[in-house]
Formats: sequence, structure tokens, C-alpha cells
Amino acid sequence: MSADTFTDSTAFLASKGAAGLPHPGGTLLEHLHRVAAQLKDWDAPEEVQLAGLCHAAYGTDGFGHRLLDLADRAALAEVIGAPAEALVYLYASCDRAATYPALRFTDRFTGRRVDPSAAELRAFILITAANEIDVARHNPEIRAKHGTALHAFFARNRDLLPPAAWEAVKETFAVRIASLDHLVLTVADIPRTIDFYRDALGMEPVTFGGGRHALVFGSSKINLHQAGNEIRPHALRPVPGSADLCLITHSPLDQVAAHLTAAGVTIEEGPVPRTGALGPITSLYIRDPDHNLIEISTYD
Repeated sequence: MSADTFTDSTAFLASKGAAGLPHPGGTLLEHLHRVAAQLKDWDAPEEVQLAGLCHAAYGTDGFGHRLLDLADRAALAEVIGAPAEALVYLYASCDRAATYPALRFTDRFTGRRVDPSAAELRAFILITAANEIDVARHNPEIRAKHGTALHAFFARNRDLLPPAAWEAVKETFAVRIASLDHLVLTVADIPRTIDFYRDALGMEPVTFGGGRHALVFGSSKINLHQAGNEIRPHALRPVPGSADLCLITHSPLDQVAAHLTAAGVTIEEGPVPRTGALGPITSLYIRDPDHNLIEISTYD
């Protein structure tokens, strides 16, 4: 939005008392500025940024204080334009209990059902995301109480969010799992398993924790449990031969295949195209001594 429009809108909100109302993170006006800035960072259209700046003008289902009476909608439209004001009304009028999580809108002021356009739905979700993220960042209690439900709501409607907004939602409301540290294989014969993974796949055997065994590779490891003598806590039904793993190698697959063949390991299938976590891969399949399926792959 232009500097003049922002200045005029801010002056209008301040004249209605927004600068004096407490809100998580300071005052309501400060919150509105942060919401507008977030929408700008997400490259939202100007009318959406303006609607975000003024989204609390008529109060909301979660913030009851009105800066402006509904009879004075024309006054807000004169400052921010009719399209932005219509979005402010849509946001303010949302009956959350009736609308969430399936976005079946009910106007809480009139009780009538509403059928927003696709563009209005995208704007509503984007303003909601910017608003809820800012509130959560400044009020840990609200985040703890509502974060799980908000993440589920945005996940259900993520196709309406641009990638940057979805990343911000996950960063604010979701548990972020960064990587797999280790997994456990329950095996019939630990020494035989160690020999296989060391000789066939180049993993490094290590001993830790009072005699426990593991196989280290890259930044991960495989902990080994002896079948019938599993270490607690353990899987509900730990059974040798029930695992299906995909391991990424930096070695050329023809070199891997030659090494496996020389080691007496049968290649069950491959090379074949597959899809990994980051994109297309090419894979070979083998079995370990417990007949776990081991996929060895390179990214294309």
C-alpha cells in the first residue's frame, strides 16, 4: 500500500481509539501494524494489506471491542476503499463456531449464511493467519491453548495459503521435526547384523550405554536390539524382518551394485526409479540377514 494510504488509515484507526487499547504485544494499533507488515511480506494484494490493517475495526468474534459502528461502514470504505472494507466486514462478521473448520460462513451480525468468492476466501485465510500468528507470538498462553486447533485449521485449508504463509504457520503452531536421529532394528543375531552392515554398506559399529550396539552412518545411526531381550521402552511388536528402510548413498549405484555382488549380497530389484523425500531417486533393493528390505538410493 502507498505511504499516504497507510498514514491515512493509521490516523483513522488512532482517531477511533486503537492506539489506546491494550492487545498482546502492546496496543491494538501496534498489532494492526504488524499484521499489515506480515501481509506485505507475503506479497498480499493491497486491498488485503489494508483489510489486515483494519481487520478489527468492527470487532471480531475473538475481540469484541468495536472501533467503528456497522452503521459507519461508509466512513471506513472512504479511507481504505470499498474492496478492502468488504474484506474487513467479512472478517469481522465471521461466526467462528459456525464457520470453522470447514469454512462454511455464517454472518454473526445477521445470522445469514455467506458464500465468499475464491478470492475472498484466500484473503480471509491470509488475514486470519497473519492475525493469529502475531497474537500467538506475543501471548504464549493463547498459543498453548489454541495453537493445535489453529494448526489443524490452517493445514485443512493450506491450499489457500501461499508457501511463505504456510511456513510461518508451521513455525508458529506446529512441532517442527528436523530429521531422523536413529531407529531401532530388532534382530535375531547382533554380531551377524553388525558384520553385514559394516561389510556390505560401510556402516561403523559402535558400542554405547553399557554394552549396547549401534551402526553409525552419516548423521544417523541404527540401534540394535536382540530379539527376545529388547531394551525398554520398545515397539509394541518388535519382530526381526519387519523393517523397510531407504538409505541414501553418495556412491554411484553401479559401484554400489558391484560392491554388493562381490560381498555375496543379492540385489532383489533395481536400479529402478522411485520418489524420495526431496524428489526423484534411483534405487537398488537388498535384504539384510533378518530379511528386512533395504533400499539403497541416489538422488537423480
